[in-house]
Amino acid sequence: MTDMTLGDGIALLQQRGRFVQRLLIVGFVVLALALIGQIAELGGLVSLDDDAPVVGLNALYLGISASDALLALTTYVFFCMWTYRAAANIKAARVPGFGFTPAWAVGWHFVPIANFVKPFQAMRQIWNFSHGGDRESVDGGQSLLIGWWGLWSFSIAVGTILTLATADARSPAEKHEVIVLSILYSGINLILYPLALRLVARVTAAQRDRLVAAHIFT
Repeated sequence: MTDMTLGDGIALLQQRGRFVQRLLIVGFVVLALALIGQIAELGGLVSLDDDAPVVGLNALYLGISASDALLALTTYVFFCMWTYRAAANIKAARVPGFGFTPAWAVGWHFVPIANFVKPFQAMRQIWNFSHGGDRESVDGGQSLLIGWWGLWSFSIAVGTILTLATADARSPAEKHEVIVLSILYSGINLILYPLALRLVARVTAAQRDRLVAAHIFT
């Protein structure tokens, strides 16, 4: 899908951008409900333990938690698809200096250690070239990019620790630690989601309004 025209690519980016933004909005609401459930679990009002009955508030909490996990995974997949298209559009515009293929703009997310650096570099270049700049200059987006990537990286780190802690949790103290980590993880993502929504909106709008012009005058 990298061989489509720039105009068609930007139209597809707008379509994907709108969908990702909707997912982020819905995900934010569901995540907020999940956070309330986690705080209630910390207070002993609900439980997802194996021996807890799946009725009433427990059933509601389980449904919200499952929906949150499914929405998070779906949003991540479509965010990667949006990123791929944004990078492919820059390639289609033949703007010199872009240092990532569309596949690697996404692929670096899945390479351990490098996934804390390379995806940020790719998104920084996507931002720069989408706004008609070069690979180094950032047009008014430095704080947004740093904030988004800092929280994303923090979320990955806490999520990894949470996964490991959940797998090993046996004692009440360990289960309490898992709940606290879950609350921290949800809190981080509640701040991350609006930043990601703004990032998607601004890059999509920049490609629509400025990338074509940059291509014409290159």
